[in-house]
Amino acid sequence: MFPSPLLLSAIAIEGYAVLAVELLAIRQLTPFVGNATDTVAVVIAAVLLPLALGYEAGGRASFAPGDEAGVRRQLTRNLLIAAFLLSLGLSHPFLAAFFQILDNIGLTHRLVQAAVHTSLFLVYPIYLLGQTIPLVAYCSTGASLPRSTGLMLFLSTLGSFLGSVVSTLVFMTFFGVHITVALTLGLLVLLAGLIGWRIEDRRKLVLTAGALGLYILAINSPAAVKAYGIVSNNLYSEVRIVPNPAENSRLLVINNSPSSKIAEHPEHRFAYLKFIEKEVLRRLDTDRPRRVLVIGAGGFTIGLEDRFHAYTYVDIDPALRAVSEEHFLRQPLSANKIFVPESARAFLRRNTQTYDVVVLDAFTNRISLPPDLITREAFAAVRQAVTPDGQVVMNIITSPDFADRFSRSIDATIRSVFPFVTRQLLPETRTGSVASVLYLAGRLEGEPHDIYTDNQNRSFLDY
Repeated sequence: MFPSPLLLSAIAIEGYAVLAVELLAIRQLTPFVGNATDTVAVVIAAVLLPLALGYEAGGRASFAPGDEAGVRRQLTRNLLIAAFLLSLGLSHPFLAAFFQILDNIGLTHRLVQAAVHTSLFLVYPIYLLGQTIPLVAYCSTGASLPRSTGLMLFLSTLGSFLGSVVSTLVFMTFFGVHITVALTLGLLVLLAGLIGWRIEDRRKLVLTAGALGLYILAINSPAAVKAYGIVSNNLYSEVRIVPNPAENSRLLVINNSPSSKIAEHPEHRFAYLKFIEKEVLRRLDTDRPRRVLVIGAGGFTIGLEDRFHAYTYVDIDPALRAVSEEHFLRQPLSANKIFVPESARAFLRRNTQTYDVVVLDAFTNRISLPPDLITREAFAAVRQAVTPDGQVVMNIITSPDFADRFSRSIDATIRSVFPFVTRQLLPETRTGSVASVLYLAGRLEGEPHDIYTDNQNRSFLDY
């Protein structure tokens, strides 16, 4: 006899929840530790290992075959504890406080922070959820072992498939990350209530599950999100608006990184933006509208007041334009500006047009550095998008005096594609050991040049 339909559905819901939690953890940690491959690997490891240990532990539980009451009691406990701990690890109010504490005690390396977070808030809940399949198997009496095993694995994998697709393409996209957290954890609480209804003290169960459900809804509610200035939080980015009444300015913060600033007085804008507008955009010929490509739209402030030249902004977050126009710019973009919601590499791969200016402004900080945009191949794709007499401007947050390996490597990588590049330091942006450094280059290809040596030195002919 197979387990009851409710217990079989618990297997599918467990599969759904584990995959959804994994994706939510990666997404919610992005503003704090980035989303590079190594940090994603930490999250995946914190899911897979405890999941395997949970399978093994569930198989060693001391339940007699057919002891459905005991299984229901254990599942109820596991689900409620998992939902509570996951609410701490996936909800923004706790995440903001937790990472602030880590910074204050000196644990600032992103991999260490990711490891501490996942150890505290992912490992044990996933371990508990992993026990679901073997626990439900205790209620499968008299059925063919291969048949019941195949059915349970099918349901678990089906749930995982739905968790990977529905949580991202539907819930995060249309309702936001915080609502997805509430729905996922609320589903675990609801399942715990249904499973425990027949065997637990119903009054105690209703109070416990009800209180936990209300708490999860409260800390992931729109009001809780709004209290942190968050105006958008989808599968791509968390966007906050930070006003500064003293200078009548607004700061657009994407994934905990200051991305754009708009101010009543131009001097209060970002230094690199002022430089680009003064030294690049205002120097463009006006015999015809020039084409300007901005990779990393931010708040669409590059060329904001320019009504003549044609601007194309590329950013992966499709909600960014509407969010910026409503909450940050508080005005629509002018007709000479278009927005392409696409990843930069995908756009560059299919792009057939060349631009007079390409601004690469996707490197807002060193935690959320997009690894696919700092490779030689990426810079080569940027070069192909520039007209022969065009210009590339790259805003890189790096060590201005090459004090670390990253600053030396990114410089060498850029010069491998743009050998004749100007490096412009903006000293007023220096924070600690890093600053905003602008790389300015053209598409120069095949231009004659030599390396002067003691044996062959024609410098007097090259002036």
